[in-house]
Amino acid sequence: MNETPKGKLNIVGIGPGNDSHITPAALSAIKEADSIIGYTTYINLVKHHLSGKQVTRTGMTEEITRAQTAVESAKSGQTVTLISSGDAGVYGMAGLVFEVLRKTGWKKGDSPEIKMVPGISADSSCGSLVGAPMVHDSARISLSDLLTPWTVIENRIESAAKGDFVINLYNPASGRRQRQIVEAARIIKKYRSGTTPVALVKSAYRRQENIQFSDLDHFLEFEIGMNTTVIIGSSQSFVYEGFFVTPRGYGNKYSLEDGSLKPGQNRAVSLRTENDLASKIPKESPSPNLNITKIQGAFVKTSTTVFEQEKEEEIYTQDSSVATAIKALQFLDTSHQKNETEILELRSEEKIQLLGRIGGAVLYQNDENYHLIGKLKRPTDLETFGFYNPIEQDQKWTKLNIKDHSIVSQNRFDILISFPSETSPQIIYDLFSIYRNSSISERLWDYVLDNSKKTLWENRKYADARWLGHSPEQVWSSFREKILRCD
Repeated sequence: MNETPKGKLNIVGIGPGNDSHITPAALSAIKEADSIIGYTTYINLVKHHLSGKQVTRTGMTEEITRAQTAVESAKSGQTVTLISSGDAGVYGMAGLVFEVLRKTGWKKGDSPEIKMVPGISADSSCGSLVGAPMVHDSARISLSDLLTPWTVIENRIESAAKGDFVINLYNPASGRRQRQIVEAARIIKKYRSGTTPVALVKSAYRRQENIQFSDLDHFLEFEIGMNTTVIIGSSQSFVYEGFFVTPRGYGNKYSLEDGSLKPGQNRAVSLRTENDLASKIPKESPSPNLNITKIQGAFVKTSTTVFEQEKEEEIYTQDSSVATAIKALQFLDTSHQKNETEILELRSEEKIQLLGRIGGAVLYQNDENYHLIGKLKRPTDLETFGFYNPIEQDQKWTKLNIKDHSIVSQNRFDILISFPSETSPQIIYDLFSIYRNSSISERLWDYVLDNSKKTLWENRKYADARWLGHSPEQVWSSFREKILRCD
C-alpha cells in the first residue's frame, strides 16, 4: 500500500509585488510549488513567474476558501504556495491558515509541512517612499470593521493616539466604508496638532502608485481608498526637504553637532528626563536576573578601513586563550571538522544520544528515556510534542513521560552525541547551561552546531558532536566560560 507523500505549504509574502522587492526566498517558494493559490490581484502581480503552474485565483472575501484549499491540496502531497501581498503574517493569510489547521487537528510533524516566507510589509513599503516616518514607535491599525467590531478599533485608535505612536492606518476606506476614516481623524486630533504630518500612499511600487503629503487638518481632502495606507506622524514627526521623518530621540541625549553627551546624560544608560535631572537622584529599581545575550563589539571605537575577508584560522587572533582552546578541541578529535561537500553515514559501536530544542530548553534522548534539560524560556505545551506536561519542572532537568509515541518519534533532533560512560542529564546540563539561572545558552548550543560536521544516522541528518563527549572536562569548562563571557 503506497503512502501519500508528505505535502508542503509555503505561506508567502510577495511585498508590494514589484519584482525588485520580492525576496529570493519568496520567488524560490513560487518556483518549487506544484500549485499556487491567491487573491486574483496578487496572482496578477507575479503571473510572469507562474508558467506551467496550477493556479487557483479567488476574489475578495473568499479568504477561508483560499486557506482551506491550500491546506487540503498540501495534505494530498502537493507543494503549495499561498500568496499574500506585503507580509503574510501582517494582515495576511498566515493567521487564517493556522486557524484552519487547528480546526482540522493538525499537529507539528503531520502533513503538510508549513513554511513561512516573510515579505516587505505595506507600512515598510509605503514608509520608504516618503522618508523615515517609523524610526520610532509605531502602531498599525486596520479600519476595516468587517471582521473586528468598530468599538474595538475605536479603542485601539484612542490608545495609539494617546500613546503618541506613529499610526499606520490600513484599509482606511472603501465604497461602503467612509465614516471610519473620519472618526479616526476625529479621535487622533484630540491628542495631536492639526499640523501633524500625514502621508497617503496608494499602491506602493505598483503602476498605480500615488503619494500625497498633507497634515492632520487637511488629509481627508485627498482621495483615500482600499489601496491607500495612511501614515500619521507622532508629536515629534516633521517633514524636511520632502521627507517625512520621526526622530528616534538621539537629540534628547546627544548634541547633533558633534555627538557629545548633553549635561547629565551617560552613554549606554537610560535617558534622564528633566525631572530626573532636577531631582539629582537617579531612579533605581530592582534588576531581575535575566538571561541576557551580550552583543560582541557593540561599543567600539570608530574606524574606517577597506574590509578584507578574514581567514578562518585568524578569527580568534585577538584572544590567544580562545585560540588555544579551539586548537585543543581540534587536536582531541579532528573528526568534528565540518565537511559540507559530503555527508557520510555514521558507522560506530558507540552508544548514541540525541539532543534537540523545545521552548528554549534541551530535549535529551537516551535510549527510550527523555529529559528536558534547563528551564523553559517561554510557555510551552509539551503535549504538542508527545509528552505529558510535568506537574512541576526541576530547575536543572525533568524526566518526561510519553503520551503519544507517534508524535515523540517525529521530534526534530539536531545534535548527535556520545559519551564513554553512562550519560546522566547532569552531564548535558553541565555542557550547555548557565548555572546561575539554569537556562540553556544559545551561544554554547550554536557553537556546537556550527563546529560539528554533518552525519547521517538511521536515515536522518545530525550535527556529529561526539568530539564534545570525548573532550577533557577542564578544556570544555574553560572554553565555555570564554564563550559565555564574550564581552
